[in-house]
Amino acid sequence: MTERYIPRVREAAIPEDGAWAELENENVLVLSIPEWAETVKRSCRGYRYVWLYDREKRTYIFCFRLEDGTEQAVAFPKDHAGLLLQDGRAYEPFSILITSRPLAEADDDSPSLLLRKVRLKRHPEAGW
Repeated sequence: MTERYIPRVREAAIPEDGAWAELENENVLVLSIPEWAETVKRSCRGYRYVWLYDREKRTYIFCFRLEDGTEQAVAFPKDHAGLLLQDGRAYEPFSILITSRPLAEADDDSPSLLLRKVRLKRHPEAGW
């Protein structure tokens, strides 16, 4: 049995841009987080994640820890990045691809972090 991941991260980044794409017949949420230039170069093998919900701010928070101990969080406020989570593709398992480049400038050679098999368990009080 694997140990439950309890995040220790204290702040979350809000994506500058985001969009849905399809990669190898898999739905992928692509996010641009410019301040994560170093994070996107790390290995994602063995990563752990958990979704939290901040009722006061009406925000889902995706927290993850990489195998090397790097821990980050992405905030999805309901009326901003949270709109991406209201898309029908977010109701099934999906992947998250994070780049530090603007999406309009990103290409196949852009450093990126691909987190596979993500499932958002929706909070009952969220309503979205």
